Amino acid sequence: MRLKDKVALFAGAGSNMSRATALLFAQDGAKVVLAARTTETMDETAERIRANGGDVLTHQTDLTDAAQVDALVDAAVAAFGGVDCLIHAAGGFFSTEHDITTMDPTYWDGALQNNLQTLFNPVQRLVPILEARGGGCLITISAGERVRQDANAAYAVAKAGMVAAAKNLAKELYDKNIRVHALCPGIIWDPLPDGEIAPAAAQLERLGNPIDVGYAALWLCSDEAAWVTGLELTIDGGDSLFINSPIRRKVLT
Repeated sequence: MRLKDKVALFAGAGSNMSRATALLFAQDGAKVVLAARTTETMDETAERIRANGGDVLTHQTDLTDAAQVDALVDAAVAAFGGVDCLIHAAGGFFSTEHDITTMDPTYWDGALQNNLQTLFNPVQRLVPILEARGGGCLITISAGERVRQDANAAYAVAKAGMVAAAKNLAKELYDKNIRVHALCPGIIWDPLPDGEIAPAAAQLERLGNPIDVGYAALWLCSDEAAWVTGLELTIDGGDSLFINSPIRRKVLT
């Protein structure tokens, strides 16, 4: 129960890393708010949380729309009294197409909107709320350096911008006792298992699992990490060090 009595808002409630993290947070005592543009996956996550006795609120939200984000935050405060943690898990636009000369400008703009505007809107609204509760934690889920280099330029720019924003905000929000971090996963290939969330296999030579990201976020949002801020945490089994993993290279070929 490392997050007992804390409220965690998930901006971008998908089926992978954000689902694993939301399930783990609820399992460890947090009240969870899920926000997403599409509801099917979000509702599935909410049902798993409720089935295990957790408290969860869902709210259909386009995170690029400031007015919809305002409504989301108002709903979270009304339901649970405030927010202590933000997990920004919106984004997308990963592809291995590299040709900048043929990239549609709307694709470039979409990558920035879906990765960066979806971070700006909830952070701007939540900072006063976290400050009023004595502080809190903001986490954005970016991507590991090797993933950014394997992807296209629009994705790389957007994900690197999330890291830069986290570090800058960690400095800006220090006096408000708000900690800010960027998690930088590798390509997470293993599916999230059913049932209770538990640590993945304790070995490096394997595929990444959404649970690996969830446990990192759990620690950073807990009081155990109360003196940690501005962290860029890579979670990729060593791939950014150009580790030659036979298992991980196989799925990429």
